Amino acid sequence: MNTEKIKILIADDHPIFLKGLQEVIEDTGTMQVVFKAHNGTDAINAALSKDLDIAILDIDMPGANGLQVAEQILAKKPETAIILLTMHKAKDAFLKALEIGVSGYVLKENAVVDIINAIAAVRKYQSYISPEMSSFLLKNKHRSRNDAASQLELLTQSEKNILEKVSQYKSTKEIAEELYISEKTVSNHRMNIAKKLNLSGKNSLLRFAIENAGS
Repeated sequence: MNTEKIKILIADDHPIFLKGLQEVIEDTGTMQVVFKAHNGTDAINAALSKDLDIAILDIDMPGANGLQVAEQILAKKPETAIILLTMHKAKDAFLKALEIGVSGYVLKENAVVDIINAIAAVRKYQSYISPEMSSFLLKNKHRSRNDAASQLELLTQSEKNILEKVSQYKSTKEIAEELYISEKTVSNHRMNIAKKLNLSGKNSLLRFAIENAGS
């Protein structure tokens, strides 16, 4: 059976890291790196001109940074899944990435291990965050107490439970297993929560949960 390979662009200004990343990706046998960019400008041009499934972008690049590249790609090719690579555990950059519509967020120190898991997740239209990044964000979480409290009052207890699990970076499948309910029930709850809180756009529920739910 001849299955078409997943087409990937990778962009990083460190040639050795770029080469290593390509080897890890192509060793799977199911993926092909169709373009390697060493700066943001080349990444944008290649992403817009080539047939791609996924773009893996370093946040810190000359020409245009990974966030700027992601924004431009998603504006023209919203079907492209974006995974960002970063050296830094920074909440502001992470929240900005979610706002843009980035699907994956991987720490470079763990990229060799995490990148295949990240690709698998985004191919299923799920978000992926390096576990070390999740742990950092949970430890450094602060709650906004302005209108968030009154917004949360709109939710049922079941919906609050779901929102808390979302804030812990749990997938729909993980939430379903933990709460002993079906994935469809979790998905329905997520849609109802987003509707009640007037949230729209990719990752908007996750962003709200990170800022306002849980401890």
